[in-house]
Amino acid sequence: MSMINPSADVANAVEPTVVPADMEYQIRIIACDGIRTNSAGAPYILPRFEIVGEPTSKDFGRYIGLPEDDMDPKKKARTAFALKTFMEAAGLDPAAGFDPEDLPGTTMWAILGVEYSPEYGEQNFVRKFITAK
Repeated sequence: MSMINPSADVANAVEPTVVPADMEYQIRIIACDGIRTNSAGAPYILPRFEIVGEPTSKDFGRYIGLPEDDMDPKKKARTAFALKTFMEAAGLDPAAGFDPEDLPGTTMWAILGVEYSPEYGEQNFVRKFITAK
């Protein structure tokens, strides 16, 4: 039988936490499955992020809807703009396509917020992606 040999890293381990809100952070995509559909059948991607340089911070996700031809024009415009902002922050060309499964490792900058949910407690979220002007 193997024995686990605890180290100082284990003895001094801390619970992951959120970082303060309304500040700019570099974030990295650590996972992004392919295109999914929500309960209404609308397509979206759900990248998972880590905060660069913050080893004790919680990872978090961001729902990014994908525009569809049959959407209400106003919703389609908002959805398209949100996707464009994400793509520009990730260094992707908004006029070109991309494979969501190629996104892990991509870094970008964002202003983060903090929200609370009964299921997960405090979580960071992307308040705004930072894009080059």
